[in-house]
Amino acid sequence: MQGYLNRLAVFDLLLGLALTVIVAWALLGTCFKLYQWASTPSPLPIPLTPAPRTRYGVVVRLLAEIVLFRALAKANRVTWLASVFFHYGLLFVLIMHVRFFFASIPSSLLPFIVWSGWAALAMLLGLCVLLIRRIVVDRYRYISTPSDYLHLLLLISIGLSGVALKRLWPVDTFGVGEFLRGALTLQWQALPDGVVLVVHLVLVLLLFFVFPISKLLHGVGIVFSPTLNERDTSARSSSKGKPSQ
Repeated sequence: MQGYLNRLAVFDLLLGLALTVIVAWALLGTCFKLYQWASTPSPLPIPLTPAPRTRYGVVVRLLAEIVLFRALAKANRVTWLASVFFHYGLLFVLIMHVRFFFASIPSSLLPFIVWSGWAALAMLLGLCVLLIRRIVVDRYRYISTPSDYLHLLLLISIGLSGVALKRLWPVDTFGVGEFLRGALTLQWQALPDGVVLVVHLVLVLLLFFVFPISKLLHGVGIVFSPTLNERDTSARSSSKGKPSQ
């Protein structure tokens, strides 16, 4: 153990331990929150009209909200476009980061890596528009809380530091992959040198830490919204109550 500590810098070990603990916290906290939502009874039917009348219709409706942001598109096209840029840019970037969990890059991830720069740009553009909207538009500024601004600033900082790592201060990506895989398998490794890399990783850990206890969980929580996951049974009930002719 002493020889292992001699080979591995104390800071790297602490950062690896922090990554292990915070990732576990994020996963367990998210699962606990989902369990709470799933086990909370909803005795009153409160579907948002016009609501589907079948379970298949409910699934289609939820997919339209999750994938296409249908309600947001009807409400405000600028906000909808910014949200599409942000969410799909982030999805693209996250898929690209999957490469760090493999010793060699899977060929299926190569297109994502090639286009990751454009995805990061789309993500940052969407985030900046959403932040400006909260500052400039009165009705959004009125309902915004400090955490809303902090979440956006945190995501923008993560995106900017990630772009800086790709364009200005590139690092040993293989070494980064070893560090991440080691933290997740409890076989902690040294982190490649780089101040920007440490900043980027610390910001990501902060995001993971606040995720289960913040509004950022809305992407998963929308599935448990009773206004969206309930059917409209009023027409069926009224037809059953009618006397036969």
